[in-house]
Amino acid sequence: MKPLLIPLNLLIPIALVIIILIVLLWILYTKNKEIYNKLASEKKKFAYYKQNAESLKESRETPRKNFQLLNNLARDFFKEYFALDYSFTYLELEEKFRELEKEDYAKFCKAMSDWNYSGKEIKKENIIQLISLFQVILNEY
Repeated sequence: MKPLLIPLNLLIPIALVIIILIVLLWILYTKNKEIYNKLASEKKKFAYYKQNAESLKESRETPRKNFQLLNNLARDFFKEYFALDYSFTYLELEEKFRELEKEDYAKFCKAMSDWNYSGKEIKKENIIQLISLFQVILNEY
């Protein structure tokens, strides 16, 4: 039986192609792992916002305190996901969202601004309504 010999002029190109494929697969694997980690991190952040919004509905704090907690949560969310470099007022955010044609966001900002500056006493039902508007925003992601 004769040994199977592959000529060197064929072996070198085949070896180079195999090495290139291995390097490309490794690069794709690394990038995929980075993307997966980023997605997992984003999912965790959204879970945090959703969980806190839901827990505000069940909170036994005063409505004014819950309003402040919702205010902080919403501002943190907008600042993080829209890369805002300073704290916009809700009216400024409302305008910005209307320009971006994000009506749910604008509606929430308008409601927050109205309750923040109306001077009226906010009730638990109003807080639940505001939280529901915020949850509509969160559910878009």
